[in-house]
Amino acid sequence: FDTIFDVRCAQDAGRPPVVCRAAVARADGAAVVVVTFPNGFARTLTLADGEFLRGNPTMSGTGTDTDWRLTDGTYYIRVDDQRFELPARLVFEN
Repeated sequence: FDTIFDVRCAQDAGRPPVVCRAAVARADGAAVVVVTFPNGFARTLTLADGEFLRGNPTMSGTGTDTDWRLTDGTYYIRVDDQRFELPARLVFEN
């Protein structure tokens, strides 16, 4: 991984965000971010050219029910019932 940092995330709908560990690998304008929740569950998020593309399927969901926005330098991403707040500068910084 190129960078490891802490992010805010929520594993279940309606739950407040907690601190999770995020590891990012970058190449050619794309980034793969693996976010690990405090209980050890991990979700992989793929971004490219400044846009969120997808989350991987897991036991808790298919990864296709998504929503995202980039506001004030932070990606706010929802995949299934999980939510992630990723600082853009840490995702795409080289």
